[in-house]
Amino acid sequence: MLLPATQIYSPMKVLGKAITLAVLTAGMIPLVSPAAAEKTRFEPQKADEYPAHQTSSNVTVAADPYESGPKVKDAFGKLNPAKLGILPVLLVIQNDSDTPLQLDRMRVQWITADRQRFDSVSAEDAQRSGPIRRPEVNPRPSPIPGIGRGSRRPKDEKDLAALEFVAPVVMPHSEAHGFFYFPAGKERGRIAGSKIYITGIRDARSGRELLYFELALDSDQGTK
Repeated sequence: MLLPATQIYSPMKVLGKAITLAVLTAGMIPLVSPAAAEKTRFEPQKADEYPAHQTSSNVTVAADPYESGPKVKDAFGKLNPAKLGILPVLLVIQNDSDTPLQLDRMRVQWITADRQRFDSVSAEDAQRSGPIRRPEVNPRPSPIPGIGRGSRRPKDEKDLAALEFVAPVVMPHSEAHGFFYFPAGKERGRIAGSKIYITGIRDARSGRELLYFELALDSDQGTK
């Protein structure tokens, strides 16, 4: 399957699926103690505490790649996204302004050291289609390798989808966070020299687009 040339983040599509799943499964979720819930809940750091962050117009955006290390297990449990050919990148948006931020036109891209640009794939597509192979730098005329045709366990689907970025709006003096999943292949050393490029964040009142955010991902070892 060919990877899409462009892909705009569609929070309402993702959010709608999440709400439907929550309604259908609400009666099946067992009660857990507050201590257990606190232990299993994923909580990021403040945006300005990550090595890769940028502030513009009282909005701070941070990105943190989850390629390896204890933090991958802390976030995803037994699921290892790298085995699926996926690079999860945590995005944290802290809105310290007095106006809401509209994210319906936000676009998040991963740009590698050799200037390849990758749009994210949804958690649903990644898990339904199986392991993802990174496209070749100079592919032959044959179709570019893309999403495989394997099958994933339902448990894995829940793990990735539950952490996917779904916020359509960030209210004043609040934050939103979640993961974007990029097709990166299974080779190591994918982070050095790469960056996350974000456009399309808008002031919800005026419609004005904020300055783009460009976040260098020199290493994923800086945060846990």
